[in-house]
Amino acid sequence: MARPASQQSGRAKTTTLDRETLGSLHRALLGHDQRDFAPSWRGGFALRDSGLACGLTQREGGPCGVLAAVQAYTIRELLERSESAAIDPSTLSRQDAADALISALAQIIWAARVGRLATVVSCKSRELPPLLAAAEALTATQCGSQAEVLNALRACSGVYALADGPGIALFLYSVALTRGIAMLGRDADFPTPLIGVNGYCSQELVNLLLIGRAHSNVFDGEKNVGGDANDGEATSGGGEGGGVRLKGVPRRALVGFLTLFERQGAEGTLLTVGSHYKRPMTPVFVVQSESHYSVLWAQVMAADCP
Repeated sequence: MARPASQQSGRAKTTTLDRETLGSLHRALLGHDQRDFAPSWRGGFALRDSGLACGLTQREGGPCGVLAAVQAYTIRELLERSESAAIDPSTLSRQDAADALISALAQIIWAARVGRLATVVSCKSRELPPLLAAAEALTATQCGSQAEVLNALRACSGVYALADGPGIALFLYSVALTRGIAMLGRDADFPTPLIGVNGYCSQELVNLLLIGRAHSNVFDGEKNVGGDANDGEATSGGGEGGGVRLKGVPRRALVGFLTLFERQGAEGTLLTVGSHYKRPMTPVFVVQSESHYSVLWAQVMAADCP
């Protein structure tokens, strides 16, 4: 897969990505070989110049699901650090915001791992090369701890933060390779690229960033559909009745997720958002509307949300 290079920092080893790895990554993210990232995806994690200091900027539609997930974890990081459990945009320094952003990226990447290693992908160019032609341009650092992930991201933070750079794509490559291409396929109910043909994030991609698994649904646990009389009930294993096992959110999430589509669906359907997302560990929520993702948060969790 990846060919070893000469760079090494501590236990973290850096390699260049070969064509086989890039081809597998391309199929997982985009599907067929004729597609590449739309121009709107060619950007990085740039902080706002004014207003909310920790706010991420977005130029065009498309990667808002990625930006919203990272924004949510950035807010969570700041809430965790704040002694008063509040974020004051007027006093938050740009350095504090940038540090929280890097920590958020590290948290998401590390949470996606299957084994002991996580991957941080960087680029030798300030512009995003076509994925299938990016051999030798992309490097991957294998990290054995979240601290190593953090250090690797800090080392390439300049390219990740470029407003017109490859940061969003590099982050997706990192999360996908950390999860593993084969595992991404097993996570989803049915094979599907993480970025839809319309250029928007799939639910699998949003879940991958929020809970570290590319599951296809937002209900709690798993459901067996099309089998025995227990069809539709959440299970811990599923599939025993001969039906199809659909995978949702396995445990209470660190940040939440809400969707307008739940209000538009019939009660009890697969569009139901479970309590694992509605009552997260931190009162920060990614919110999905018809064509956009945004973030809401509270200073403290409501009393009725344990």
